[in-house]
Amino acid sequence: MHYNQQRQLVLAVDKKRRSFKVIAASDVYGDKTLPTEVYDSKENKWSVHQMMPAANLCSSKMAFCDSRLYLETLSPLGLMMYRVDAGNWEHIPAKFPRSLLDGYLVAGARTRLFLVGRIGLYSTLQSMRIWELDHGRTVWVEISRMPPKYFRALLRLSAERFECFGQDNLICFTSWNQGKGLLYDVDKKAWSWIAGCASQLCNSQICFYEPRFDTLIY
Repeated sequence: MHYNQQRQLVLAVDKKRRSFKVIAASDVYGDKTLPTEVYDSKENKWSVHQMMPAANLCSSKMAFCDSRLYLETLSPLGLMMYRVDAGNWEHIPAKFPRSLLDGYLVAGARTRLFLVGRIGLYSTLQSMRIWELDHGRTVWVEISRMPPKYFRALLRLSAERFECFGQDNLICFTSWNQGKGLLYDVDKKAWSWIAGCASQLCNSQICFYEPRFDTLIY
C-alpha cells in the first residue's frame, strides 16, 4: 500500500472477471487524512483514490452491492457510498430509524440495500425490524418485523448480541445462544429455521470471513 497503516478493509469479489478488489477505507485509529486505496487482483497493485469525507464511522456497519460500498456514519449522519468503478465517495442523508439500538447493513440482490436492527429501550418492548433504502427519496422504509416468537427464541436476553448476513434477498440471523440460524426470505416474506452457521465459531472482529449459502464448510 502507498500508506501502510492499519485500515478498515472490505473484500469485493467479481465472479465474472474472476478477480477481487480490496478496499482500504479510513484508518481504524481515526486518522481522516488518509486517502482510500484499492487493490485490484487483475492488475496486482494498489491505487490511490479520494479521501473519505466522514468524521465518525460505525466501522462494523458496512455492505457491498452493485459495485458500491455503503457504510453507516454518525458525522455526517446517514450513509457514505463509495463507487468502486469511479473511485469517489458520496454522502447519502438517510436518517436512521428512531430508537435503533443496533443495526447492520445487508446487501440484497442488484441495488437493494437493507438495514436490520433492534428497536426499543427496554427488553419487553424490543423488536427486530428490517428496512429497505428508497434510493429515490433517500429514506429507510420498513418492510418487515420479526415475529415475537422468533425474536424471543433468537435473543433470550435484551443485551445479547446477534449477527446477520445476506445473500440475494435472503437474510440470516444468528446469536451466541443458538445452534441454528433464522432465515428470512424478503421476496416470499417467510421466516424459517436452518442448520447452524459456522460464523458462530469465530469472533467477527478478527475473523475475515463472509458466510454465503453456497459455501461448503468442513
